[in-house]
Amino acid sequence: MKTFLSLLFSFVFISTGFSQASRKQLRAQAVNDSLKVENLIIFNVNAHVGTVAKYEGAFTIPARVNDTLVLSGFVFKSKKIVITQDDLDQDVLKIPMQAYPNQLAEVLVEQKMIKAPKINPRAESDKKYFDDRQSSPKNTVMINHNAIENGADFVRMYKDVLKILRKKNPKKSELNSGGDFTELVMQKINYTFFKNSLKLPDDQIRLFLVFCENDPKAKKITKASTNFELMDFLVNENEEFQQIVAAQKN
Repeated sequence: MKTFLSLLFSFVFISTGFSQASRKQLRAQAVNDSLKVENLIIFNVNAHVGTVAKYEGAFTIPARVNDTLVLSGFVFKSKKIVITQDDLDQDVLKIPMQAYPNQLAEVLVEQKMIKAPKINPRAESDKKYFDDRQSSPKNTVMINHNAIENGADFVRMYKDVLKILRKKNPKKSELNSGGDFTELVMQKINYTFFKNSLKLPDDQIRLFLVFCENDPKAKKITKASTNFELMDFLVNENEEFQQIVAAQKN
């Protein structure tokens, strides 16, 4: 069975390698008028690759026309865009990100997960961005500012996640929000696994990876030699993560 799975993964990776040959390296930057954009993760859904944007929202990812990119972060709502030829022709594609309400940004700054200023009145300019219907399909996960569909509340959920992470890591003064573990996951695990296997909405993927990365077991998993160990770890972590999400619906 393991031999069969190994051959299956080898086939997938070989196929992915061939698919990248027809793609170019897209240089892009996620931007916001009021906040510094960092700690985003970006998936190319069609190419089955992902990356992390660390410095001022800048990233590079293989892409071609009609590929769909998914961006997920902390203080910014997730975003989907469909790549056009005009996007590929730009030296650096600028992608405007819409910030969450001030309350969530304050929570994250207070917990020192990321360093960012409080949203000032200029954040209202975010409301002027209207996503192109083709490049940014309606995000049915996000409704009524903080709320997730079916009643979960993002601010409460983030606070609960932080509380659990503090209990797991009482000696740590600052939680990990991007590192070797997240980069490893983005290199080896594709978007479909998060959506279909873990059933995670786009807006929760980045927080889920922080939740995983701050588990002491993550350091060992980072050194794991197989994707199976990594997937198994993510599945087990997701069971606890989903309990937190479910608590917000009660």
